[in-house]
Amino acid sequence: MNTVQEFHDFINYSALVVLPLRGREFTWSRSGGEAVCSRLDRFLVSVEWKEQFPDSFQNRLPRPLSDHYPLTLGSKKMVRGKVPFKFENMWLKAEGITDLIKKWWEEVEVTGFASFVLASKLKVVKEELKIWNREVFGDVRLKKFSLLGSINALDAKEESVGLSSEDVDRRRREREELGRVLQLEEISWRQKSRALWLKEGDRNTRFFHRTTNSRRRFNFMASVVVDGIRCESIENLKNSVQGFFRELFTENEPWRPKVDGLLLPGVICKLDI
Repeated sequence: MNTVQEFHDFINYSALVVLPLRGREFTWSRSGGEAVCSRLDRFLVSVEWKEQFPDSFQNRLPRPLSDHYPLTLGSKKMVRGKVPFKFENMWLKAEGITDLIKKWWEEVEVTGFASFVLASKLKVVKEELKIWNREVFGDVRLKKFSLLGSINALDAKEESVGLSSEDVDRRRREREELGRVLQLEEISWRQKSRALWLKEGDRNTRFFHRTTNSRRRFNFMASVVVDGIRCESIENLKNSVQGFFRELFTENEPWRPKVDGLLLPGVICKLDI
């Protein structure tokens, strides 16, 4: 490839993805009278591979002799911290969920200001939803894999010894249930991707999945530089950011002027009503 444009055309034509680079921006540099830096080396992966390893990245290592920096391919799960509660839109597809929420809401008896009553009721409904999701609704991803495994087992049985009428009915029911579970999964990924402009129900789960992973990578903080020092580990990141803002908003001046004991002139206004 003779030009940079041809290289980028090849990447686009082959539907390849360039993994994010950690460490620095360039992978090659030449010193001398005029320093030159460029990003020549990189890992190129397919979209399907990227979906299997969404947290993969390139890491630049120190170079001992060569003009090129060695690169390593890594994959580390993003640490997101405590995830706040979020109402899942797919819950609305469950039968009787609106009646349950209404029942939980009306069972709470709280007195006080309107804002306090609202906050208290929302807190109770949130806890009830967590329990209901864990014990009744279940994990959609696990349901999908369980149904796929059962359907594949029945398909293998059909090829070997054949299926009975009960097996045929069971496979039909499981396929219908799988379609419902796939719809729930699509609703969940659509909500996470925030691509609400795209119509729900058109089997765009893969697109929603890619959009969600892209948002997570964009919002993920891999490293931070504080006072010229680069921090990459989770603990160093937390301590550096916390220390920076503590110093920024901490007052170093021990003395403050006071107005205690001062006789200030008052202003008397007379209103004629």
